[in-house]
Amino acid sequence: MRGYPKLTPFSVKGLFGWLKKAPDHLLVKSCVFHYEFEFIHPFADGNGRMGRLWQSLILGKWNPVFQFLQVENRVHASQQAYYDAINASSEKADCAPFIDFMLGEIHRTLDSRKGDPKNADIGIKNGLNIGINDTQKQILLLVKENRAITAAQLAGRIGIAQRNIETNLAQLKKTGLLRRVGAKRNGHCEIISQKEPGCTRFETHTKGTPA
Repeated sequence: MRGYPKLTPFSVKGLFGWLKKAPDHLLVKSCVFHYEFEFIHPFADGNGRMGRLWQSLILGKWNPVFQFLQVENRVHASQQAYYDAINASSEKADCAPFIDFMLGEIHRTLDSRKGDPKNADIGIKNGLNIGINDTQKQILLLVKENRAITAAQLAGRIGIAQRNIETNLAQLKKTGLLRRVGAKRNGHCEIISQKEPGCTRFETHTKGTPA
């Protein structure tokens, strides 16, 4: 726990043991794990990001759709409310406020994606089949998740320079997985579904990417 570094290995081990054995639904377990990992605070930095990553992994085990609907993106959009929920749970010594908050964010994420075309993943699957690199896979997943993401935001999320992002975007366009639409400043890229000519494409805005 925070302030007791000698107990950290035991706390982390206990948390993973609970995750493995607890009978609760994975939706609830993912929220509890997220909060408790943040509370244990095993690292000097990055505990929140790791907690959100683990929640996404746990949710993905329950339903593969969460491999594309990353918890990180919802939290980024509601950052202050996220920290308020953590503080409320800490003050009460009860993770219920945080669980309520995260379940609400998950529900809103799912609700917002009801109208997405069913073949939106085809471009990504084609990319995996022809052998794209890890950075390009992350780009496709983030582009699919966030329709307003920019090249600069992609660089921040993935943790590499924007120039590298632009290089990878160019390579994705060259392989036919992304397509440029509109002008350089105000245009956007779309993930191309190659299932059949003229089929629905999943469109997303990535302002500031190269033409």
